[in-house]
Amino acid sequence: MTREDIYAAVQSRVAEADLFAASALVLGVGDAQAVAVSFENLILDCYHRTKSVEQALHFGSAGIHYCLASARELDGNDDTAAKEFRYAAKRMATNVASFTWPGWDEPGIAISADQMRQGLLYARYSVRQLHELDPTAEQLAFTYWFLGAHLMADGLYAEAQAVFASALAYNREHGDDPEGRLMLEGYVGLTKLLAGQEQCGDTEYCAAITALQARDSEDAQYYVEQLMTARTVFAPPKSL
Repeated sequence: MTREDIYAAVQSRVAEADLFAASALVLGVGDAQAVAVSFENLILDCYHRTKSVEQALHFGSAGIHYCLASARELDGNDDTAAKEFRYAAKRMATNVASFTWPGWDEPGIAISADQMRQGLLYARYSVRQLHELDPTAEQLAFTYWFLGAHLMADGLYAEAQAVFASALAYNREHGDDPEGRLMLEGYVGLTKLLAGQEQCGDTEYCAAITALQARDSEDAQYYVEQLMTARTVFAPPKSL
């Protein structure tokens, strides 16, 4: 079955029965690697095409559990394959965390408070799992950033600032991503602003925006848009 075939069949099973019947269908698409890839693709397709956070969460949970069980079976016999399954589980968790974060302000996507709280659990797992996989500093900086973003959205500002500080430390260790560093500094400023340190937070946030705007790169401009959208979502302008 192609990716499109699986997506169509899954949506039919969801409509005819339920999400669990759809998961059972995925478990029969082929060997373990094919099943893992199918779950990973479904998380993306259910979010971007179906616009369903509920489905993304369901298939994320099913896929992660499948990959972790597959990895456990391979431990000691094929450690390389086991590691790949754990990496797949980590990627799924990162995507689910992304799709349950309201800071993107994605058109057509509605995220409930409960779904956002579930997303924070996926973000925490993503960090823990990555540490067990011999990660690079670049990978750690990205994964810690997203945990910080979820903590900020959930109002856990002190923990968010500590996590962003870790992300910045990994960014500096990586040493080749100045735009990423400025983006992280922008989120530190936004977190301070949300925590009540409005003057200090706004100054740091605006400094990061200005520095990013001065850089001639697609990444820098993307981060500017991302930070501005996040501020609009979490700290909308006060009406007069």
